[in-house]
Amino acid sequence: MRAAREEDLLGAAEARVASWHAAFTGLVPQDFLDAMDPAAIATSWSTSIAAGRSRLYVASIGEQIAGYAGVGPERDPEAPSGTGELYALFVHPDHWGTGAGRALTDAAVADLRDHGCAAVWLWVLEANTRARRFYARYGFTETDDRTYSSLNDLPEIRLSLARG
Repeated sequence: MRAAREEDLLGAAEARVASWHAAFTGLVPQDFLDAMDPAAIATSWSTSIAAGRSRLYVASIGEQIAGYAGVGPERDPEAPSGTGELYALFVHPDHWGTGAGRALTDAAVADLRDHGCAAVWLWVLEANTRARRFYARYGFTETDDRTYSSLNDLPEIRLSLARG
């Protein structure tokens, strides 16, 4: 587990695309999934990281990037002070169940704690039961906050993790 380096970004983006295809086929528009471009995603992340808007952590197995977690300040202007956000957590489906997701979440939560956050928020698709089970086992709880994804207006649930 380490902070992502520039040379990790394409592998992390490839893990994201593979995870989206495995988890969201039939749930989000297929044309969106088909258009996912790892190189464009990696470039976007590079810009965001350089601007200080987010931080990325990667899990690697050998030379392959198995997954990533992206964190930063909570984007909700109504969030209480000291709240950070887990923007994304995706593991390549070849590495589901290996502990990579847990290790990435540990790194993300530690990062946010190191940046003064006592709480971590994230959004998850309501229909993503696999992710919801993972986050519940980790200690996240569902809040009453709901929104809709920009993809097919799918319901999303905010989860919260309080850490002292």
